[in-house]
Amino acid sequence: MKVLLEAHHPAHIHFWKYPVRELQARGHEVLMIGRDRDVMRRLLEVYDWIPAEIPKRRTKNNRFPLAEMLERQWAVARAIRRFKPDVVASLMGSYTQSSKLFGVRNIIFTDTETQAFNHLIAHPFADEIHTPDCFLLDFGKKHRRYAGLHENAYLAAEYFEPNPIVPAKYGLNQGKPYLILRMSAWNTFHDRDRQGISDSVYDFVDQVNKHYDILLSAEEGKVRPGLEAYALTFAPEDFHSLIAGARFVVTEGASTASEAACLGVPSIFINSVGDLGNFKLLSNHFGLIRAHRGAVTGIPAALELAKQCETGVPDAFTESYRDFRESRVDVCRYVTDAILRRSELSPGNR
Repeated sequence: MKVLLEAHHPAHIHFWKYPVRELQARGHEVLMIGRDRDVMRRLLEVYDWIPAEIPKRRTKNNRFPLAEMLERQWAVARAIRRFKPDVVASLMGSYTQSSKLFGVRNIIFTDTETQAFNHLIAHPFADEIHTPDCFLLDFGKKHRRYAGLHENAYLAAEYFEPNPIVPAKYGLNQGKPYLILRMSAWNTFHDRDRQGISDSVYDFVDQVNKHYDILLSAEEGKVRPGLEAYALTFAPEDFHSLIAGARFVVTEGASTASEAACLGVPSIFINSVGDLGNFKLLSNHFGLIRAHRGAVTGIPAALELAKQCETGVPDAFTESYRDFRESRVDVCRYVTDAILRRSELSPGNR
């Protein structure tokens, strides 16, 4: 079987990397269509078992990305015509129209309820839509659910082992614990009218830097003035090992919060995004994330977590993390089987 994968974001490469390896081990041919971003190029160099093509990108305007959407639609269509895949799979599903045009089976894996525009333009052309079982929306007969999160596909213990020497490589854990502060670029279409930590970051940094080293990870390198000393440039393939070694995480990015939870690291998520099923699961059911819609409540919660974690991760959190891991399926295997088994997966929970 030939499988064409579409990756729109660096996290998508992480999602696909182990299913790609599994598909190849089973004798199938895979091709990924990437996106012209430095981080994605670097990851595809590191995960060199992933055959990939990256179409040239003419614009970097993410707020109104119509031109790039049309360019990528054309690139996917050309890849389908040349590669002749039996199935096309993606996470955002923005380019399902090309698959439908050529009569190729198309499946989507999504975990974000608030991507309404993508749902509107992509789902009518999809054959199957796979989501975590905690997903809040119902997509009808095409909808398949599984007991897991996207991040389990690449951070489950069966597939990922943190490299313990990575923190020291960047001068961390040299006398006091460190935390990760992840700041978003806020420059995409779906970021309009959202808010996160904002200027409250300065007060947070002033209060915690006596007890913790701070690793500031700024999306696209956009560091706020005065915080340059905390910004760290690191290889993207090291990020998950850095998360695993952190005492806790404060983030505006949803992926980083979920990744921390899947690695057993407490996190505070500060973002005014709407309701997300994975955060309801991780926050309300397991207590692995504390989600806040703004800095007014988010920063005090982060400061309180900093106090709780000074001597180590609380035992109650560790117990909840164990319960969470035991309740999840092998998402990598689920994804691989979903691609290969066509319509054998029945609607509803799996």
